[in-house]
Amino acid sequence: MRLLDQGVTLTSDVESTILLDQSTTAGRRDATKTPTRPTFGLFVSCAVVIGVVMAVSGHSNSPTPVHSSAAVLGDRSPLTARAGTFMHSKSCEWRLDRAAQENIRCNPRGTDVVVVDALRAVYVDVTKAASESIRDRLEEAFGASWNDPKYADQSVYDVGPHGKIKRRRSTTASLPDEVLSNYTFFTFVRDPIERFASAYRQTFCRSMCQGCEAGKTPTRPPTIEQTIDLLEIMREKSASDDTFCLLKDGSTNEWNFLNNPWLDEHLQSAVFRMSGVTRHGKRIPIHFIGRVESLNEDWTRLLDQLSVSAKHGARAPLERIDHMCDIVERENQLKAQIEAFRNYTIEGKRAPQKGDLYEPVRVVYDGVGRAVQIPEPSTDRGTYVDRFHTLYEDDYRCLGYDEK
Repeated sequence: MRLLDQGVTLTSDVESTILLDQSTTAGRRDATKTPTRPTFGLFVSCAVVIGVVMAVSGHSNSPTPVHSSAAVLGDRSPLTARAGTFMHSKSCEWRLDRAAQENIRCNPRGTDVVVVDALRAVYVDVTKAASESIRDRLEEAFGASWNDPKYADQSVYDVGPHGKIKRRRSTTASLPDEVLSNYTFFTFVRDPIERFASAYRQTFCRSMCQGCEAGKTPTRPPTIEQTIDLLEIMREKSASDDTFCLLKDGSTNEWNFLNNPWLDEHLQSAVFRMSGVTRHGKRIPIHFIGRVESLNEDWTRLLDQLSVSAKHGARAPLERIDHMCDIVERENQLKAQIEAFRNYTIEGKRAPQKGDLYEPVRVVYDGVGRAVQIPEPSTDRGTYVDRFHTLYEDDYRCLGYDEK
């Protein structure tokens, strides 16, 4: 199914790309006039059991990490249960493996990590889930950073708006076998609705709107509904085309959302982030998962498991860091869309379509400044709330969050 047409010129005389042509749009909608939630045969049920010490590992020869005592996630969560069973259902193992395969194709450099040698532990960065707060604490308390040259991949480049940029970040693919086999891997997750709202703000202020920041029009971001449309298109394209994530030279480029199945790293599902691959092409182990909803309780349990002294400064409460867009006009638009997402979309209703803060856009600009025409929002495929749940179904099924 062809989703991309090159060489269309808009009235603004900008060279652009149409994401969907008329025939593709019609075919895509006709095929799904009766919206149904996808099913996966035997994989339709998944444990909603939450535990923090587990063996969600694709590194089959890895011995048990040194920190292996069990604990239970935040008492305030209604889904706390016995430890050690999280994600052990066949369904969730299958979902993790599927995400790992997509990582191999589209994110072979791996998920960003912070290696904490002092604790023999590795923090796996799930974006928009208190990640900045956790990274800041690890650097402040233990001198650990994802820029540590001991673990960072010095050869990793990304193509940004101004050419090649050297990242020098530690990733799952840059970790040595000693760390993979003997360190405790931990992460934190967040309710998919709240995480998506925060990711939407950061994605369209910082990453995908470089052209807009330079003064191009339209200055407003795509609406929440259009973002869900875009995610569906990219997810379907990635699933049907093994070469979707590749550029002409065979490399991947996360700056260009036309080759990114999640549009931007901040919109990636938590399960996708947790399935980052190693240099051996296997997904990393995960031994502890905390929740942002019970951040400090779970942080304390993690430090207990890692045998951190009761008086250590790392035990001070973590402070949540929330970013607003520094472009005032854009922040007003993003805020209005996030409120519409919470008050309309999640309630199964259409978001407002009129007014400067709500009108759908015709084009967005990718990381290198190219104009991309995007479709008008439509409910032909079903309500946006159901489609949102489908996009993040792995997180709902395997992280124990209720669909609201």
